[in-house]
Formats: sequence, structure tokens, C-alpha cells
Amino acid sequence: MAIKRLSATDGIWLSLESPDMPMHIGFLLEFTVPDGDAALFVRRWRAQVVAPMAVPPPWNLVPVGGPLTRLVALMRETAEVDPADHIRTWQLNRPGDRRELTDLAARIHREQLDMTRPPWEIHLIEGLAPDRFALILKVHHSLFDGATIMRLFTDTFSADPADRDTPHLFSVGRVNPDVPERIPGTSRIRALLATLRGLLDLLRGIGTAGRDAARRARGKTTAQQAYRQPASIFDGPITGRRDLSLRRYELDRFKRLARAADCTINDIVLYLVGTALRTYLTANAELPDRPLTAGVPVDLREGDDDRVGTRAGMMFTALATDIADPAERLAAVRASIREAKQEMAGMPPNTVIGYGLAVTLPWIMGLTWGRADTPASHPMGISNVPGPRNPLYWNGARLESLYPISLLMHGNPFNVTCLGYLDGLHFGVLGAADKLPPMEYLTDGLDAALDELTGLLLPEEYTLPSAG
Repeated sequence: MAIKRLSATDGIWLSLESPDMPMHIGFLLEFTVPDGDAALFVRRWRAQVVAPMAVPPPWNLVPVGGPLTRLVALMRETAEVDPADHIRTWQLNRPGDRRELTDLAARIHREQLDMTRPPWEIHLIEGLAPDRFALILKVHHSLFDGATIMRLFTDTFSADPADRDTPHLFSVGRVNPDVPERIPGTSRIRALLATLRGLLDLLRGIGTAGRDAARRARGKTTAQQAYRQPASIFDGPITGRRDLSLRRYELDRFKRLARAADCTINDIVLYLVGTALRTYLTANAELPDRPLTAGVPVDLREGDDDRVGTRAGMMFTALATDIADPAERLAAVRASIREAKQEMAGMPPNTVIGYGLAVTLPWIMGLTWGRADTPASHPMGISNVPGPRNPLYWNGARLESLYPISLLMHGNPFNVTCLGYLDGLHFGVLGAADKLPPMEYLTDGLDAALDELTGLLLPEEYTLPSAG
């Protein structure tokens, strides 16, 4: 039985796992089948996966329990996986009801994965339409991040609508991160030097985070807006209840807005969330007089890096929620994220990882010790994940839409993740249902913010509908 040691980041995801904070991420995929019979498509596929089978890492990895795992995160390989333990089928009560689909996705997402077996699940949902079904993939964040999930989809699904030999998602493995035990002497030396360089880079990131913490303690500003958020309804503990709202927008519209504003699509996303938050908090709670902040993940995978687990850092930026004028708000959002990017630009990947780990450490340690009220480094996460631009097919079924669903934590009860697929930008907005007003209010605010920004930057297009 092989034992795998996880990275520090992935160890954090395991250490925080609890009913209130399940540390998995999810994806809602919608398919249209070629012959018009979605129920038959699902039954045929389920008939292929009924017996226990050997699967590659990370699909066969099981968390190792015990006191040692408080210090070192470990997983063990299991010889076989029983699909019956990981695959579920659902039927909508009201055919074609999008609200019921979204509510079901939220209920599925709030339930913890079984950590006594490989922590992943596939949920098949029938009843969207006679020729349409949905699939929800849940995976523990210690096994995958957004970038490797996107690569998994492109590696698994086909670009050919006539292809009928699509492999199962859980049969496509990721690269083993472990260094081989037997390597030539010169290669061993190079590997050791690379490890030492990586460790030094990590320590540099920790040192930079310590410098910024000292500056914050002296009342000085830093590029990274961690621990600078005002008091708001986002503070404090949550339960496991989740509320989900979904939106799809035309990607080309975001591109035109970004060109008109001389910024990136990610800047537009941050502006829209900040603007929607102004409306959401003004109508349903209280709008702080200082700007709310957000954690923005940074994908650090290079080239064909396909390792198991998470390979990402974190930037911390202000959302200008205190600025009433849309043009000034956009300028402030753009300036804040650019300053954060400029500070990160010269850092090696391991330094970026070390910085994020060190900044969030006080919060993470408090949560690990059971202090759910520990102040968070940032009250929300906002992420933009690139996805495939060409259509993908599963045994002929066309993937029509792809919505991300992230995770929540105490002090971090709100998340917006968007994902590009084909010509659309798909938003998954997740909130703590016991703590926050409905997320549909927030996505209504996104619709209005997008229309407002279009009227400001592209006045000839301001009448275009926002959401798909």
C-alpha cells in the first residue's frame, strides 16, 4: 500500500475538512445527447460502471487519519474503487426547471464527501429536457485545483462529435508528484538543488509576508490588501448550508468592455462583483464605508504541469465598494489589482505560494484549533478560470455549459468563480445560506452592473440582455 505525502497547501484543505466547511470543489456540466434520449444515454453509461475497478491517482487516494496527520498530510492508495460508492443518479421533479436544478446542485454540494474512501463523487441529473442531462463532479481540493480540472475535461472529453470511446473521468490520472527513488547520481544532485531552490523561494515568500504584516501593524499600506476589510455581514462562523446562483454571459461582451477600459477580463469581473456587492449590501444589510477586499487565486502551473493537488498562490485586492461613481470605481479596482500583480510579478512560483500560506496562516491556524471566529485574511474569494474554447463531447453528447462551484470557510462565506467555455463566461456564485441574503439577489446585481458598465463604456450596446 503506497503512501503519498501532500503539499502544505493540500494539507490545509484536509485539516480544515468539517461538516460546516467541506473542502471540496464542484462543477455543474450540462449535456445535449445526439439521439434525443438523455435517460437512455445515462442508463447505458451507468451499466458500464457497476463493478469495482482499479483507477489511477488521484482517484484511488484515501486520506490517512490519526494524530500524525496534524503535522503531515498523507494519503494512501487503494487497490480498487467501487463506482457504486461514488456515482449517484437524480431526477428533477419538475422537468426543465432551472431553479430546481440549481437548488439540487446546492444540496449536493453542501454534503461532505466520505473521507474514508477516495474523496470524489459524480452525480447524474435527468429531467432537464428529453435530450438533456446534467453532471455534477465533486472532488476534494487536496486532489485537484481548477486548472487540473479543466485539463481533466479536455483530456477526457473529445473534440469529435462522432467519437464513442470517451474514457471515464475517473480513469484519467494525474502526474505523481513524488520524486522517483532511483535516479542517477548527477540527476539526484540536480533534483536536490531544485528542491533547495524551491525551499528558499518558499522562505522568501514567508519573509515578504512577514514584512507586509509588520507594515500593516504600523498602519502603513501594502499592495496586498489582506486583513484590511471593514466589519460586515461576511464576518464570523458559518454552517454547512449553501445557496447557489448561476449566470452565463457572452464572453465577447467582456472582451469588448476590457478593450474599452484598457484592462483585463479579470478586472471587469472584479468590478462587477464589487458593484453588485454595493447594491446587495445596500438593499439587504449595511454597506461599509471602507472597501471590501477579496482573495484572488493565482494559477502557478507552467506548461504541461499536471501534478496532483493544488498549485496556486493568492493575491489580495480591494473592490472599491465604497466608491459611488462607476468610472471612479472601475479605475480604483483596476489600480488595486494591478498593484498586487506588480508585486507578485517578480516572484518565483514557490515564493508566491509561500506568501499566500504565510498571510493566511493566522486565520488557518485559528480555524484548525476550533476558533470559528478567527479574523479572516479576506472575506470572499473571486476567481476566473480559463476553459476550452472548442466544443467538447462525451460519447457524442455535447457539453453545452460548465459552471464552477467553489468552497466556503468561516470568515469567508461568499465566493464568485467564473469559467470560460465556448463563447460564454459561466459564473457560479456560492454563499452561506444561514448567514447571507439569497445569492440570486447578488446575481441580479451582477446583471445590473454589467448593463451599467456597458452603458458607460459601450453606449451603443447598453440595451443588450445581460444573462443567458
